[in-house]
Formats: sequence, structure tokens, C-alpha cells
Amino acid sequence: MIQSYVLLGTLGVHSLEDLRDNKITVTITLFSGILGIILHLLSPDISIFEMIEGMFSGAWVILLGCLTGGKIGIGDGIIFILTGLYLGAEKNLALMCLSFSLAGICGIFLLLFGCCKRDGRIPFVPFLFLGYLCMVAGQVIL
Repeated sequence: MIQSYVLLGTLGVHSLEDLRDNKITVTITLFSGILGIILHLLSPDISIFEMIEGMFSGAWVILLGCLTGGKIGIGDGIIFILTGLYLGAEKNLALMCLSFSLAGICGIFLLLFGCCKRDGRIPFVPFLFLGYLCMVAGQVIL
């Protein structure tokens, strides 16, 4: 459970950074990653192979960001590497789907109400934070 709160706090800090500056602080991500490894060693929730598989999904996001000329931010991929470390592949992919869906729905509303243009950019990490918050809340309720 501590791991969930550490990841939630990290995503919360990065959400504020992404909203304010459109970038994240890599040192915070690195610190959270090291802390995640230490917490995993103390209380393993998933196997080391699941952690590595989860991190690969973030690497794919970075690759997509490079292939699309930066339409997807490298920082988003770095964050997905971090979430993969904590969640493993299956939960990280679920988080990706939920986050992309939330961002898509918000983007549609922003377009419909004329708040942004079709090629406009919106910060993604807040949707990642909201998606993970929904996942954690779902676990608590169940």
C-alpha cells in the first residue's frame, strides 16, 4: 500500500509540474524509481520480470514520441517507465488505456467548446494522475 501512495504522490507532483511548466523534473522521477525498487525489495508485490515488462511499455511510449516528432512527450514515456516499475505490465497497460481515454474525452470537450485548436497540446500527466487515482480508489472500494 505504501508503494501506491508513493506513486500517487509522485504523479501528483509531476501533474502540477506538467500543468505549470509542460515538463517534469527527472530527479524526482529517479528518486521515486529508486524508492520503488527499495520498497519492492522490502515487500515484493510483483516479480522482477513483471517490473521489467511494465517498464518496457514506457519505452514504447518514448519510441512513439520519437516517431511522431514529439507529439507524445518523452517525459510521458519516462513517467510510464516509472509506473511500470511499480505496477508491472498488466496494470500499467490498464493505466495507459484509462489515462489516454480520460485525455481523449477532455480533448473532445476542449475542441467542442472552442478552448483549443485541433493541433493544440494538453498536459498529459494530470490524466495519468487521475487514472491512477481511479485505480487506487477502485482497489480501496473493492
